[in-house]
Amino acid sequence: MLKKIKKLAALVTAAVLVAAVFSGCSSKPGAEMTEENITATVDTVFEALVNFDVDDLGTYVDSSTLNTVMSYAEKYEQFQELGKAIFASLEYEIEEINIDEATVTLTVYNKDLYDIALEFVDDLLDKYSLLQLLTKLSSESWLDDNLSDLTQKIDDAVMNVAGTEITLDIEQKSDNLVLSFDTEAEDGVSGGALGAIKQIYS
Repeated sequence: MLKKIKKLAALVTAAVLVAAVFSGCSSKPGAEMTEENITATVDTVFEALVNFDVDDLGTYVDSSTLNTVMSYAEKYEQFQELGKAIFASLEYEIEEINIDEATVTLTVYNKDLYDIALEFVDDLLDKYSLLQLLTKLSSESWLDDNLSDLTQKIDDAVMNVAGTEITLDIEQKSDNLVLSFDTEAEDGVSGGALGAIKQIYS
């Protein structure tokens, strides 16, 4: 009987330890302005960019151009795949965390995508008025024909070995920290793609 109790106690202890490990792995970054939470937030944001996870991006990122792309990605899988293609090769290094200034400075690496995206955007603006283009962006067949070509060109693009330094402002919300991406930061993480895409809306 005593052996059975000891075995049961060992199993319960092991289960508790396993649960603690998994809960620790899946825990989200906290809202306090600490180096640990800032680092965890950066890691979460860049993982969300690579996977183009619109839920996490919506929670942890403030970016006007990304928000526009994400709003389409929530409705159309073609934009989801485009987002994944843009950020698939994204890498980063945290250079400095400044808690007093509420900023984090990073060096980011991605493919050089500006010319590819700009050529695509210029071609669209030559063919369509802005109103026509916004209508096309809600057509599944049009998205299949056009975004798949852009996504393929992005997949074939060459990595830019020179990193880009960006500084992100950190906003403290009640439940989490939010990283703010200005135009320079948007271009840095997207290899220039977001800057080109922004011309459609500007």
